[in-house]
Amino acid sequence: MKTEVRAVAERLLGEPIDELEQIARSSNHVFRLTTVAGVRYSLRVPLLRPDRLSAYWQQLRDTFGLRYGTQLGHVGPLAERIARAGIVAAPRPVASGPFLETTAYIFSWVDGEAWEPDEFPDSAEVHEQLGRYLATLHADGSRLEGFGTLEHQPFDPGGLIARANRSMATIVESYWTHRPDVVAFLEDRIVRTDPDALAAAPAPIMPDVSANQFVYDGARIAGVVDLDSYVAGPRELELTVAELCLTRPDDFRRGYEEILPLPRFEAFRTYWRFSQMINDLDDQPDLTEYLTTRIHFA
Repeated sequence: MKTEVRAVAERLLGEPIDELEQIARSSNHVFRLTTVAGVRYSLRVPLLRPDRLSAYWQQLRDTFGLRYGTQLGHVGPLAERIARAGIVAAPRPVASGPFLETTAYIFSWVDGEAWEPDEFPDSAEVHEQLGRYLATLHADGSRLEGFGTLEHQPFDPGGLIARANRSMATIVESYWTHRPDVVAFLEDRIVRTDPDALAAAPAPIMPDVSANQFVYDGARIAGVVDLDSYVAGPRELELTVAELCLTRPDDFRRGYEEILPLPRFEAFRTYWRFSQMINDLDDQPDLTEYLTTRIHFA
């Protein structure tokens, strides 16, 4: 594959590539490019097929209308917002073009050290910075018309939750029928939850936010490097997932509340945690433990 990647990168950039290294393989093949002139870029090629998505990407498609494989072509305005905020760096779209049966996307390089765990490093500065970063984007939702993708927001809160319920029901029916506890919880609790308690104002959010989607410079976040799954969604969803990844929640709260008050989690935590748990098809978590672990906020 490297030969083909080098060829498409040189065609899109219009200059020769000196070094090419694959650095990640998850939802995308991710490569680091260095040109002969010494400029570094990242190149992403979607790994999944639109007709064979993971449970997570199915949820994003069915709930928010996100189109896997093309969504990276729409993250330019988001990268600009992040850059204007000045809290962390973000990759800037540089070029894109056809590659085999999909599209290759080239972004500017963001310097920093990778971090593998989902949990954020045990650093007060990292957590305060993360809190400010999320809150700044959450406060920047006034230009969004509703819920959906970053470029199209056709859903009101009731429509969003109805779509989320249907998506969760589809995933449970496809992958979880061997777990009567999960099936019963969906039917008895999730679909009966009051939509008014779950969705407030839309904001740019990363529904699977975790520490490994950022890079670090010592005890601070240098940049966010994964813009793939940002949607116009409820901040409560992102906060629920972030809570699972915090190691210094008080520092996160301090950073977040420099921008916005932190909402009360009791009304929405269970719903959004369940929505994330059913995507974990490999580990098959214990339901009660997943819903009750790492509760940091009231």
